[in-house]
Amino acid sequence: MRDEKAKILENTLIAADTYRMVLQGELVQDLKAGQFVNLLVPGFTLRRPISVSSFDKSTGEFTLLYKVLGEGTAKMAEMKLGETIQTIGPLGNGFPIETAESVLLIGGGAGTGPLVQLAKELKEAGCKKIRVVLGFPTKADIYGLDEFNELGIRTHVSTDDGTYGFHGNTVELIQAEGLSAELVYTCGPKRMMQAVEELFDRGYISLDIRMACGMGACMGCVCRDKADPDKYYRVCKEGPVFRIGQVEY
Repeated sequence: MRDEKAKILENTLIAADTYRMVLQGELVQDLKAGQFVNLLVPGFTLRRPISVSSFDKSTGEFTLLYKVLGEGTAKMAEMKLGETIQTIGPLGNGFPIETAESVLLIGGGAGTGPLVQLAKELKEAGCKKIRVVLGFPTKADIYGLDEFNELGIRTHVSTDDGTYGFHGNTVELIQAEGLSAELVYTCGPKRMMQAVEELFDRGYISLDIRMACGMGACMGCVCRDKADPDKYYRVCKEGPVFRIGQVEY
């Protein structure tokens, strides 16, 4: 884990209230797919935890995809190229990279971001059949398609209002198109991931939950083990990635 000033190389609006921020820093050398960083936005005391979407260790660059949801992320959206932002990371446990004949990546809204680097690493690990299912409220919210297309990965898209792709949610799309896989990775809204867990028994979820310290000290982001009600996990420390069926949330 490093605490450093990362340089902003890009901060671009890519969808409705959604931005791509490309940073450069030394912490990229320790990054793994599915981990996150904590950003100290100028003018704010609490840091903002943001998942890393992708990174390049040869250039020191790492990409964050974030949605403006409050004053802190609104301030982030105003930051300019060449500025720096205090960054702690990498934090949390990332996605275990496993191999299988078929792999399905399922992302809902902001949960799309962490799946980009994961897709790259699964391809590098030799997974031949990888498909991506993404769900968004409406066409204006869609992002990430270019990243998966560049990897040559087939992407299925659903929108709640039917303005693009399948009319419905990700799970309804999976059922309608008869998509199956030996291994599943998912990140997104709670209800979506719970529905995914009912369909698949091998894979991993990445929890998107409100955090305070982001480093395991405050115990503000705990979840309970499904098998042992007396056992708890800190999402920011033992997570955010857990095995399907491991935790209650």
